[in-house]
Amino acid sequence: MTISTSDLQAERELLVKDFEALSDRIKKVEVELAQMKGNLNAVHGAVQQIDKLIVKSGEELEVEDKMPKEKAEALAMATQ
Repeated sequence: MTISTSDLQAERELLVKDFEALSDRIKKVEVELAQMKGNLNAVHGAVQQIDKLIVKSGEELEVEDKMPKEKAEALAMATQ
């Protein structure tokens, strides 16, 4: 069985299309990841602000002083 140049060209075109599609998907995921990191930072900032307001209100802070390990790890990943 022989492979013709036209068969190879057709296979190459399919591979190029797949490559371009994957490249586009990666770019979209990177944009979404950046948005999620921004949202994560915003939520963490809001939590800090609420903690500060609770302290200013004179009431005892009922939340942990430290961020839970899972949240700290997620924030660390997001800011890398």
